[in-house]
Amino acid sequence: MKKVLYTLLAVSIIFAACKKEDDEVVAPTVSIVGTWTPNSSLLEQSETVTVAGVEVYSSDTSYTMTSTDADWEFTDVQFTSAGEMIMDGDTNSYSHSGNVLTITEDGETETHTFTVTSTSLTVIMNETEEETIDYMGQEGTANYSFNMTLNCTRQ
Repeated sequence: MKKVLYTLLAVSIIFAACKKEDDEVVAPTVSIVGTWTPNSSLLEQSETVTVAGVEVYSSDTSYTMTSTDADWEFTDVQFTSAGEMIMDGDTNSYSHSGNVLTITEDGETETHTFTVTSTSLTVIMNETEEETIDYMGQEGTANYSFNMTLNCTRQ
């Protein structure tokens, strides 16, 4: 009886010690290098003015544009393997880590969030600003927010 008990105990320990190996899934890394054509953008802007803790003005705007719209001004952008971003004849430097794209233009650095696949690139730009203003003779605070999502396809 002891032999059967020890055998069952040994088998259960072996099964408990065995661990199913996880199949590691590694997402393919897609390069941002290439030429991208912007095809749509979503723009969201807001402004609020506050005086003595009271909101006296507020404005929100949101709209989508596509490359077929008459006011469309975006042109192709090229990211090179040498860390250059070329757009409208201007060359600036860029780098990226994870989903953060850093662009340096005229000594100023901007960071944006981006996603890239083999055929599409989406860049999300967010800016906020707060400033002290004179509102009808009283000191106030103006808060501005600008968010743009730019969608591109690889050429």
